[in-house]
Amino acid sequence: MANAVARHEQSALTEILSIARTALRAAIDAPTDNASLDAVGDALVAIARVVETEVRHG
Repeated sequence: MANAVARHEQSALTEILSIARTALRAAIDAPTDNASLDAVGDALVAIARVVETEVRHG
């Protein structure tokens, strides 16, 4: 199983983790508290879309 293909759930999790990681970096580098909150809020919306897609495709 050296080149096993990732299951869809694993790729969704990887995408969610990537979104969260990017958002945390953006929040840390943001010039204001509001900009930090915007970055995190945008990430939560993006994560919700990934989860919604996962639920639809079960």
